[in-house]
Amino acid sequence: MPLVARETEASLPFTGMGICIDVLIVDWDHLMSEPSDQHYGMLHDAGFSVGEEWWAAGPGHPSPIGPQWFWPSPSALGWFGKYDFGAVGFSYKDHFAASEHWEAIRGFVPPAMRSAVDRFIDPLFWGGLEYMADQDSEGAAAHVSVVLPPAPPDHLLWCPPEAASSLKLFWDLVGTQLEALQEPFERYAHAGSSRINSFDAFVGLLRGWGDVIGQAQQRGWGVVGLRC
Repeated sequence: MPLVARETEASLPFTGMGICIDVLIVDWDHLMSEPSDQHYGMLHDAGFSVGEEWWAAGPGHPSPIGPQWFWPSPSALGWFGKYDFGAVGFSYKDHFAASEHWEAIRGFVPPAMRSAVDRFIDPLFWGGLEYMADQDSEGAAAHVSVVLPPAPPDHLLWCPPEAASSLKLFWDLVGTQLEALQEPFERYAHAGSSRINSFDAFVGLLRGWGDVIGQAQQRGWGVVGLRC
C-alpha cells in the first residue's frame, strides 16, 4: 500500500517548506507535574537553553557539526536532553523524504526486517503509514504496534515512556540489520530529490532516532518533538 499522510490541519504543513523539529527526551514525571498549558513553553525554553549557539547563527541555519546531544548544566537541572540531528534531520522534510524512500524499498526488504522498520518509523515520522496493516508481516515485530496519544498543539511528537520502551524493542531488531537495507535502497530509492540522497544519510537518520529512543528508554523517559 502507498504511504498516505493523515490529512489533518496538524499534518498538512509537514510536507511544506520551513518546518524544523527539536527533539528532546524528557523526565515524564517532571513534565507532567506542570500544568499542561505550560508544557510547550517549558520544553521550548529547555531546548533553547542548551542550543543558544546554534540559534545565534541565524534562523534556519543547519548545525555545522554532525549529530550530537546537548545536556543542561548544572546536572541538577537534568530533566531533559536535546538531540540535534545535524545537517540532515533538523528539517521535518528530511524525515518525510526518508519515509518516502522507505515506501519505495520496503517491498524488497525481508519480511521480518520490513515489519520491524514499519513499526519503528510509523509513530516517529508522523505519516500514518497505511501498510502497517500489512497481512504479510512476519517476525517478532509483527504482533506489536505502538500507537502514540495525539500530540498537543505545536508538538510534532508526543511519546510517553511506555511507548519509548516498545520502540526500543523494534530498534533492537532494526539497528543490527541495517546493512540489509543497502542494496534495495541503492536500487529503488528515489534519493536525488532531498538531503536524504544516499544510503548513509538514510541510515544516519534511522540511527539518530535509535539513539533518541535508546537514551529515553534507559532513563524511563519520554520523547517530544517540537515545531521550531
